[in-house]
Amino acid sequence: MRTHLFRAAVVTAALVSAATAQPQETDPDECGTHPDAAGCQPSYQHLDWVPYQNLPAELQIQRAEHCGGGYLDPLRHLDTSQNPAEANIEASSINSEIEGQIFRLSGGVRLHQGYRQLAADRAEYDRMAGIGTLEGEVEFREPGILMRGDRAWLDVRSGEARLYDSEYVLHEIHAHGGAGLISRREDKVIELDSAYYSSCPPSGEFWRLSAEQLELNVKEGVGTARKAKLALNGRSVFYFPYLQFPIDDRRKSGFLWPELGKDSTGGLDFALPYYLNLAPNYDATFTPRLVDDRGLLLELQGRYLGPWLGFWDAGGSYIDGDKKYREENEAVSDDRWLGTVNQAGLIAQRWRTFIDYTKTSDDDYLNDIGTSSLDVRQSTHLIQRGQLDYLGNNWRAQLRLEQFQTIAKDITTNPYKKLPQLSLHRTAPIEDYSPNVLFESEYTHFDHDSLLTGQRLYNEIGVNYPLSRIWGELTPLLKYRQINYDLDAAVVAGPHTGDSPDVGAPLFSLDGGLFFERDMSWGNHSFMQTLEPRLFYLWADYEDQTGLPNFDTSRLTFSYNQLFRETRFSGHDRLNDANQVSVGLTTRIIDPATGRQRLNASIGQIYYFEDRRVNAGVPEREDMEGSSAIAAEFGMAPLANLDFNSSWLWNTDDNKLDETHIWVAYLTPRQRIFNVGYNYRRYTGTDPRQNDINQVDLSTYLPIAKHWSLFFQSLYDLDEKDSINDIVGIEYNACCWRLRLVHQRSLNQAFGSNVGSLLDTKKATFIEFQLKGLGGVGTRVTSILEENIRGYESSDY
Repeated sequence: MRTHLFRAAVVTAALVSAATAQPQETDPDECGTHPDAAGCQPSYQHLDWVPYQNLPAELQIQRAEHCGGGYLDPLRHLDTSQNPAEANIEASSINSEIEGQIFRLSGGVRLHQGYRQLAADRAEYDRMAGIGTLEGEVEFREPGILMRGDRAWLDVRSGEARLYDSEYVLHEIHAHGGAGLISRREDKVIELDSAYYSSCPPSGEFWRLSAEQLELNVKEGVGTARKAKLALNGRSVFYFPYLQFPIDDRRKSGFLWPELGKDSTGGLDFALPYYLNLAPNYDATFTPRLVDDRGLLLELQGRYLGPWLGFWDAGGSYIDGDKKYREENEAVSDDRWLGTVNQAGLIAQRWRTFIDYTKTSDDDYLNDIGTSSLDVRQSTHLIQRGQLDYLGNNWRAQLRLEQFQTIAKDITTNPYKKLPQLSLHRTAPIEDYSPNVLFESEYTHFDHDSLLTGQRLYNEIGVNYPLSRIWGELTPLLKYRQINYDLDAAVVAGPHTGDSPDVGAPLFSLDGGLFFERDMSWGNHSFMQTLEPRLFYLWADYEDQTGLPNFDTSRLTFSYNQLFRETRFSGHDRLNDANQVSVGLTTRIIDPATGRQRLNASIGQIYYFEDRRVNAGVPEREDMEGSSAIAAEFGMAPLANLDFNSSWLWNTDDNKLDETHIWVAYLTPRQRIFNVGYNYRRYTGTDPRQNDINQVDLSTYLPIAKHWSLFFQSLYDLDEKDSINDIVGIEYNACCWRLRLVHQRSLNQAFGSNVGSLLDTKKATFIEFQLKGLGGVGTRVTSILEENIRGYESSDY
């Protein structure tokens, strides 16, 4: 959820100055005002404050640890389903008297009315009017709320109450305060005069909001203050004629706190978002953003959720005249923009819709400017796709429109547009010991500004017959695949000439595996180990496809799972030829108590009986080899917080490592994160722009003290001896406020290339300041951490 704040002015320097000041010490004169005071360190038991070590285990959460304790509501387990106004009043005291309809009680007065409880030194109750007055150490309680004062007035029928010279606690939202007068309305809205409010612990208020009038609407989750002052460590830094703020995580219209940063491509970057909670199912965020070297940008994002139209997230940004871009590109328009739409919906459980559309004015927009409030990430191509699915009982039909905007510097040709693509798949459940009909059909119209265009119809029909037992399975499959083209220009090479070439070929596979298991022990623990051998034979007839167009087909990346696939290509422009057998072996060690895999290991290889003659471009070296690389995967979770995963490809032809990926992750429940990754891929092609990938990825989020944490990430290229991306930062996370500072350095490269194609270095610094329970400065730091440190999850506390 979003937190938000309406204010008259923003003084970031004052915020940071106050944030770094020393916390206030408790006034020694206050220590004697509480009966539970110990020296000059009040315990604040009268406000239900309990030290962390004394809290119940379920309440010893991270926030309570940072605060040194929490508010423990003694009424938290009471049933609140019955209206207390309908319950009888039970009273007890040392002395009592009755005068007509007036009851007077004194000495240890205790009143109970359903889940409502009151205490005082003296009380008087008018039974006819239903009005009670209380004096001397007055205490008013309901589940989730405590109010204390010198005098009180109460309407027992409506629940309205007024307390004078009072303090209050809202347990669920971890807030407390005080007021000259507290009025609790019949609708449970709390109105306070000459009041203050804070979500800090009572022993040390880093921030306090004081107001002539303050309204706390717990039901709506919003606070409203008039003529208010915000003080940090006793120093007034803001004055607000009118202020609305959230008191929980629900949405509310208003200004968000500003975002502040600085980067090498635009200079100082300041954004002031305004959030509009327009309705329960739709909202919007408008963000004016000033980038020092470029000018004023305007960003707008809207979200909608409905039963028929589904979820929509649409937005855009615009700058009317980018000063720096004008200087660097004199002949290019300096008006720059970005637009994005994301949608997902399901109608009547049958019709599924999907939109993913992003477009920019120029290829450099995301690198130069990026976004503050829009969820758009850098890539080689910006996708522009719309899709409609019909989900039948046994069939799935799909209509797709798709094109791309290429923004990579070293890619000069856009992919083909699919306008449209229609497909039909048989999705009937697969039944054992029964023939199952398989069918897929796909029609695509391919369009392009400069390359050959045309239409392609791909069909495949087949049948399988699964044979399954608890100890193993065997599945034979036979299918026929057919491609038909209708091209805008004739094919002049190969056996299929003309503008309507076609090709077809049969395919047969036999997939079988066994499953063994045994009980084993590891130390003092019992486990189950499995052994799963698998054999996969594949035959696909060869058809010469020389000269046929290639609209969307490429070779799939080889991995262990590729051992058991029917084709080595993506797309439908090539019918692979094959005569091969794949052999694989998997073993797992499983904890039977939890079902968790403690270890999994797989190894396998393809043995070819014939060379592969069909390719998606130039012939590959591996098409002439008698066996594939040995593919292996290994994963282990020896501890609850430790995971190790790896994959390997070993080329037996030249006895060299083709590829490996290794990842070790350590994550504790308190967000102590260590990640170590290594990626290696040997390049065997002839493109001089490409080379081996040999990179190490290190990241950590490390609490170093009770409130201090460091975070770091580095993607380092071992061959180039340079970092591709570095992030370093520090965080101070206290009970009711947080300050984070992060610096990022990244190398802007031609996407799709390795480090050899790097262009320049980009540096950026961001600051994020948050007053928990009131608002925050910045959201981009959280996004940076979540994207670059695997396992990191943002927390308000």
